[in-house]
Formats: sequence, C-alpha cells, structure tokens
Amino acid sequence: MPNSFYKWDKYSDQPQILRDKAFKKGLYKRGAAGSIKTLLSILLLPFLGLRLLFQPRTLIGTATDNIGLCINPDYPIDEKFCPTDVQLKDMVHELGVEDLLIRLPLADFQHKQKYFDFIDLFSDKKILINILQDRNHIENPAQTKLALTEIFERYSNTGHTFQIGNTVNRRKWAFISQDEYFQFFKIAQDLKESLFPQITLLGGNIIDFELPFFIRSVFHLWPIKYDGVAAQLYVDRRGAPENTQLACDTLAKINWFSAIMQCSRRTTNRLFITEVNWPLEDTRPYAPAYGDCMVSEDLQATYLVRYYLMMMASGKVEKCYWHQLVAPGYGLVDNRGTGLRKRDAYTSFKVLNHLFKDAKTCDYSEQNQQYCLHLESPKGTFKAYWGCDKSFCVKVEPGEQAIDLLGNKITPDKQGFVKAGDRVIYILNFNYSSGK
Repeated sequence: MPNSFYKWDKYSDQPQILRDKAFKKGLYKRGAAGSIKTLLSILLLPFLGLRLLFQPRTLIGTATDNIGLCINPDYPIDEKFCPTDVQLKDMVHELGVEDLLIRLPLADFQHKQKYFDFIDLFSDKKILINILQDRNHIENPAQTKLALTEIFERYSNTGHTFQIGNTVNRRKWAFISQDEYFQFFKIAQDLKESLFPQITLLGGNIIDFELPFFIRSVFHLWPIKYDGVAAQLYVDRRGAPENTQLACDTLAKINWFSAIMQCSRRTTNRLFITEVNWPLEDTRPYAPAYGDCMVSEDLQATYLVRYYLMMMASGKVEKCYWHQLVAPGYGLVDNRGTGLRKRDAYTSFKVLNHLFKDAKTCDYSEQNQQYCLHLESPKGTFKAYWGCDKSFCVKVEPGEQAIDLLGNKITPDKQGFVKAGDRVIYILNFNYSSGK
C-alpha cells in the first residue's frame, strides 16, 4: 500500500485528511470485514447497558490526583517560536503537574534520539509514552518488533507506561481495521510476556464517543489483554462538557466506558483519557478541527475546568491528559510569532492542579443545570460551583474565601453571596494564594 497517501499536518500535529477518493474506497473495501465485526458489536449494547444501570453515576471518596498533560517536541516552522527545554521545564514546574504524556512516532524513528532526549528531560515525572503507529510499521511486524524492543529496553525499568497506538478508529491514522490494531498490539504484548514483564501497556485507543468501536476494542477473540484502556474522549463537537450526545454528557460517557470495561476479560478496569481539548477560534491552520466546535480562549479555560471536574466526580478515570501544553490551535500556550503567550487555560489548569492534587471527593450534586463538587484536602475543604448556561448565587460563610477559576479573589456582596455561572468558582475554607 502506498505510504505516500499518509502525510503529517505540521500545523495541527495530526495526520492529514485522506482526500484521494480512489484510495479511500480501496481502504473501505480492505477493511470491510473488520467494519462488519465492529458493527455487529453493537448487539452487545443492551447487555452492557444493564451493567450501567447498577453502576453509580459517581464514586465519592476517590482521589483527584489524576490531572495529566501532553507535552511533545515542537515541530519547527518559521511562523512559530520553538520553546527551549528550560522554558518547557519551567512551565511544567509552574503548573505543578506530575503526569506527562509524550508522543514517540514510529514514522520518525530514524530521529529516535531526539524523542529519547526529550523523554529523558522529564525523567523526574511519571510519563506515559504514546507510541504512534504509521503504515510502514503496521505492514512490517519485524520492523515494529525491533523498534518496540529498543524502546522497552530503554524505559522498562523507569516506571514509565506505554500506550500502544493512537486513534485507531480513524483511517487517516493508518489502521485499516481494528483487527490490524490487535495484531499491532500483540507484538508489544509478546515482547512484554517474553522479555519485559514489568511494563504496563495501554490499548484500545478509540477517539470520541463511538461505542461500537469501543466495545469491539475490548470484546474480541485475539489473545491480548490490556493493562489499561486509553481513550481519546473528545467532546468538543457537542460544545460544553455537560451537553449530551445520545443522551450522554461527559460523566455518562465515562460511565459507559467503565461499564463496558468491567464486562470484558481483555482489559483491567483502568481507564485513561489520553487526549482532550477544544480547538480555538481564529487559529487556522493550526486548529485540529473547524466549525462550531471552535471556541474562544475564554471558553477554552472554562470548558477545561468543567471537563476535569466531571471527570473527577466520576471516580472512574485513573489519569486524564490535556492535549497539550504548547500548540497555537488548542494548547495552553500559544507559540505563534516570536515568543510564548500563556492563555487563560494555562492559568485555570494551574489553579485546578494546585487545588486538587492532594484532594479527594466528598460529594457531588447536579440539579437544574447547577453543579457542585465538594472536596477535602490537607489544606481544608472546598467546593467547586458552576452552571451550564445558567447562573445562581452561592453563600460564602464566615472564614471562607471565594476565587474564580483563574485564582482571583471574589468579593461577596453585602449579603455574603457570590455568583456562579459558566465560569467555575471555588469556595475554600482556607486561604489561597497564587496556587501555592
């Protein structure tokens, strides 16, 4: 199969859309058998839904130290500023994030040392190494085995985790069918069983809320088993995280994934959301998607926090990684031009991480589009309030402090009330200062 059809978009850091109609038609024909298997997997949906009926919407008492961040070597082009290693490390330190996801593309494995050096730059962090497939390695198992062996040998004793593949239900990412992915993952599992029993392998890698693909990813006859499931659970095309798709908001989507995993013998019940973001307005050609899903920088900061709050309320996600730190079209930092500009999302992520790092959930409520997540931490107790297209008043009791999602103090009115709405507010029973 000609690999020339698979090209990388250097602006949005993803494969380009396959535009050759004859080539795409050929892919659909070759993947027809796999597509039928995926379609038939939907027959399991009613039985899996029964599990969901007996599963609580939220698990209270779970730790909220599951905030992660994707950070990758920058693709240098003239229109962008390439951040230095020192700048990247300083920003990671300022954000206070301990869990990082770093991509290692097999398509660029001839420059493997660049990626090894970048991973080693953050050796003091917990790293999920996302090994990206390409068509050449999919078609050449022996070459894949050699590359994976070298990667595992280098990092098998570091405690790093490995995500095998990415976005397998989009043909532009080079897999023709999920069966091809299972064969690809089996190479990694065989290496684990024979040489590297200590490593952790994440599989699945379905993007968006596409239940037939997700079900098929964990219900099959292949002799493989994931140590955890990775999901690229984007909800941007629905707008706000509370908006629904097939009657499911973000929290319900997570619950569906969890229920499906619990019924499978092909995975443990460890769920990792390895990508989420919203594309930004006025950032073409850097945005990964265009249209109604594009949001302002203000909404980016708002939706980021609300997504994480719902994710943490679920109690069913081990790690959730924002994609990513530096990217003009969707990152926390804009690097167009001659420098770095930290967006509001950068600050909201920083405040979120500092507040929630050592916390655990105590209670969660949602009624009439009004939401509240109650937590406790070594500093004290606090609550996050927000509304979905709705505002309401919250009482600030004596000894409590109100801040917005950027960490700015909010002064209550004469009756001691502050207003919550689309932008999250936090009510703390301890003093907050600069995220420390």
